[in-house]
Amino acid sequence: MAEQVNLADQHQWEAGSDEELKIPEAFITQLRHEIVVLGLKKEFTFRCSKYKKVRGGAWRFNHVIIDTSKLNPKGDVELKRVTYHPEIVLVNVPFMTIPAPEEIIPGEAN
Repeated sequence: MAEQVNLADQHQWEAGSDEELKIPEAFITQLRHEIVVLGLKKEFTFRCSKYKKVRGGAWRFNHVIIDTSKLNPKGDVELKRVTYHPEIVLVNVPFMTIPAPEEIIPGEAN
């Protein structure tokens, strides 16, 4: 029987650097867009299923997955961590969108 999931709640998954990170399939199968947020000190990326412009010039992103893995000073993954947010909104922040790669690899998105 498939695991019950609630896409309306925020979730987080963690695994050690040598462990497999297990994310329920329902959270990652519809991620069609990779969003690169520009204008910060460092580029920031996340993936979402859909996005649209809303009143006031803001942008709403639905079913968002963010790689928040912890890296050591060498850039090696110390802790694999992925968070899910049902929705986020960006206001007055430049970004670009590209088609999302097939698979999420923790620690690769910066």
